[in-house]
Amino acid sequence: MQLKLRRRVREGYYATARETDGILCNCEKGVRVRVADLLAEHTLHLRLETPTGPQRLSREISRCAPTEHLDPTPFLDPNVLLLTSGIGMNFSEQSIWDGYVERLTRVPIAALAFAVGAAHKTLPPGLVLACTRHDLPLLEVPTTVPLLKIDQHVEGMLGAERLARFDRGWHLADKCAKLASQGAEISTLLAAIYEALDAPIAVFDAFDTLIAQYPESLAWRATTAMESQPDVLLVPLPMGLSTPCQLAVRLYRPATEVEALLAPVTSILALQLNRSVSVDASSHQDMLRFANRCVAWSEATRGDVADAFNELGLSRRAETTLLVADLSGEHASAAWKLRVALHDAFHDVRLSELDTQLVALAQFPREEAAELTRRFLTIQEGLPLVLSVPTHTIDELRIALVHALDLVRHVSAPVVAPALGLSAVVAAAAGRGAREAAARFLAPLLEHDEHRTTELMPTLRVWLRNDAQPSRTCEELFIHRNSLSYRLRRIEQLLGISLDTLDGRATCLMALRLVEFEPY
Repeated sequence: MQLKLRRRVREGYYATARETDGILCNCEKGVRVRVADLLAEHTLHLRLETPTGPQRLSREISRCAPTEHLDPTPFLDPNVLLLTSGIGMNFSEQSIWDGYVERLTRVPIAALAFAVGAAHKTLPPGLVLACTRHDLPLLEVPTTVPLLKIDQHVEGMLGAERLARFDRGWHLADKCAKLASQGAEISTLLAAIYEALDAPIAVFDAFDTLIAQYPESLAWRATTAMESQPDVLLVPLPMGLSTPCQLAVRLYRPATEVEALLAPVTSILALQLNRSVSVDASSHQDMLRFANRCVAWSEATRGDVADAFNELGLSRRAETTLLVADLSGEHASAAWKLRVALHDAFHDVRLSELDTQLVALAQFPREEAAELTRRFLTIQEGLPLVLSVPTHTIDELRIALVHALDLVRHVSAPVVAPALGLSAVVAAAAGRGAREAAARFLAPLLEHDEHRTTELMPTLRVWLRNDAQPSRTCEELFIHRNSLSYRLRRIEQLLGISLDTLDGRATCLMALRLVEFEPY
C-alpha cells in the first residue's frame, strides 16, 4: 500500500474518483481511517479487548501518537491513536490505571493500542478494566507486529486521503474555472462548490453584506456574529484588497478538510468578483462622460450623447436597461451586491459611481424580464433604487437617465420608473430657452409679492404640491379657505390663465419646475 502510494506520487499521478482503487477510492467516497478499519486489517493482527460498541469504533483517527509517557496528554491532539508498550507502567493499583485512562478520554483519543511482549507479556488487567469503565477501545498489539508498522499503515492511509482531497480541490477549481470562462454567475460557482462540499455556502463583502449564497433558502447571520461559531468556517478571498470579501461555509465535517478543498477554488471566486470591478473601472470615465452629456441639455446635442454612448461599446440596436441607486450613508454596503447582481443578470454591463449614486447601463439579459425585475426590486430592503424599463433609442435612454437621477432622491425602496417623468421633461426643456420663458411667466407674481408683501408665489407652489386640494393647502399655509380662494383668483389675474383648467395648472407646474431646475 505504501509503495503503491509513493509510486503514484513519484510518477505525478493524482488519483481521481474513477481512477483509484483500494484506499484512495475509499477516501474519495468519504471513508476515513477508523478504529474499526484497523481491526479489519488482517496484516496488523489487532484484537479488541474491551466491549466497545460499533458507534465508538467508527470514530475517525487523526494520526498516530507513539509515546511511553505516563501522562502524554499535553502532547496529544483529539482523535489520535495512542501507541505504547507500557514501559514504566509497572503499577498494580487500579486507581492509577483509572487515572491514566481518564486523562486520555479527556483529550479525547480515538483508541489505545497496547503492545505486549516488551514490558508486559499480557495486557495489564487494571488497564483492561479502566478502558472498559471509560469506554475507550483497547487494542492488543501482538509481539509479531511492531508499533512502527501500525504507524506506517495509518500514515499511509491518511496520506492517501490527503492526496485524494488535494485532487478533489483542484478538480473543483478546474470545474469552476471552466464555468467562469463561460460567463457563469457567482451563484452558479457557489452551486458547484456546494455540490462538492454538500454544505451551505455564501459570500459576504467587507460591509458584512450577503452578496450571494447557495442554496437561496438558507438564512445567514452577519459574519461578525459567525466568527465565534464553531459550525461556520470563514475564509477571506484573495482579492488583493485590505478588506476582502469572505466565503462562509456551514461545517458538517472537520474544518481542515473543508479548507483543503476550498483552497484552490477561492482564487477562482476572487477573480470572478474582481472581474466585475475591473470591467466597471475600465468603463468609469466613459460612463461619467455619457451621464454628464445626458444631463447637460443646453450644452450637449443628441449627437454628443450618441457619440458618448458609442464609446461605451454597447450595441445601438439592443435594448438598454438603466439602473440608478443611492449608495449614500448606510446604503454603501450595497455596492458589491449590486455589482455582482448586474453582472450575473446581464451579459454586457457599464457601471460607474457618480458621487454617492451608482449608475449602470446593461444589455442582453440572462433571464426573463419578470425574474430580472423581481431580482432588483428585492435585492435589499430600503435601498433607494430606480430600475427603468428597457429603452430602444438614445433619446429615450437620455430621458430615462435624467428621470431616474431625480426619482432616486425621492424613493426609499427599489422601484420601477415609469416610462416618462416630469423631471426629465423639465430637464429637456430647460436647456432650450424654456427656463427663461418660465421666469418671465412667473415674474408678475414675484413682483407683486415683493412690492405688496403678499405670498402669492408660495401659495401657488403649496397648492400645486398638494394636488390643488384646498383643505390640505389651507392646513399647510394656516389660512382660511376664503383667503386661499382670493389668492388663487389674484394669481389668475396676474398670470392671465385659469387655474380651474388642467392646462392652466399644468402650465404653472411646469413653470415652477423650470425655474427651480438645477442641472445635475
